[in-house]
Amino acid sequence: MVSNYLKNIFIVGFLLVGFFVLSLSYSQPDKCGIAVVKSYNQQVMGKNVGFYVVFKNNSKRSMDAIDYEVNYKNGFNESMGKRSFTWQAGNFFGPKLPGESLSDGSTTWVEGANKINVVIKRVHFTDGSTCK
Repeated sequence: MVSNYLKNIFIVGFLLVGFFVLSLSYSQPDKCGIAVVKSYNQQVMGKNVGFYVVFKNNSKRSMDAIDYEVNYKNGFNESMGKRSFTWQAGNFFGPKLPGESLSDGSTTWVEGANKINVVIKRVHFTDGSTCK
């Protein structure tokens, strides 16, 4: 009975540590308090047809604009091109408060790309400050 109890505690502990390490390996470092949490791409017939990215505001300020770049790569990690994108708060979507997430994406047609890397270039906050 005690043996099964200790075994179960060990398994649960191992899974929790494994999950924590796995989640850290997929997140990118914060830039200006904003983190790229997830990024996905869609490839059809040898072309990257679009991407989806999730940012998280880990800062203590509200964010109302972000400039970022998507680097497209092939299976050999060779660059297939770059494109710049901007998200801005507007009529339908307000500023992102501290702790909130932001989802963005776009359709693209990049031949030979099956991976993406999202790089934050600059962030604008509602207090008027900008971080690069």
